[in-house]
Amino acid sequence: MKKLKHYFPLLLLLVISAGIALSGCSGNSDNGNQEQTNGGFPIPYPDGGEVITDTWDGISGHRTVKYPDEKHQELISFYNDYASGSGWKRTEAGQGEVVSFIYLNLEKGYTIDLGYPSDQVADAVLLTLYVADYTDL
Repeated sequence: MKKLKHYFPLLLLLVISAGIALSGCSGNSDNGNQEQTNGGFPIPYPDGGEVITDTWDGISGHRTVKYPDEKHQELISFYNDYASGSGWKRTEAGQGEVVSFIYLNLEKGYTIDLGYPSDQVADAVLLTLYVADYTDL
């Protein structure tokens, strides 16, 4: 029992460090949605989607995530918040509820393509994130 008391501060430090490290794996955006950057992908996307294409090589590529169609408005809000800073341009196509959005940041080489519900897949919204970051080459 004496030896266990000796290692308790070290064990506590390890548990706290692990908790901090794990909490850094995902963040929260201003609108409360969790973000992910799976595999180091630089553009965040909300939890709850299914990755259906992934060609990310660490420098460039794209990732397509499928969400239930009722998430369309939530995704619009998420990316309106995310792309609200300087360098972003938002374009929309369509009318009413049938609207798709493209968010573009030429400086970073990022494109976010948010389709409208059931555009390509029934009862789903497709989100495709493109990265072409050659600034470090």
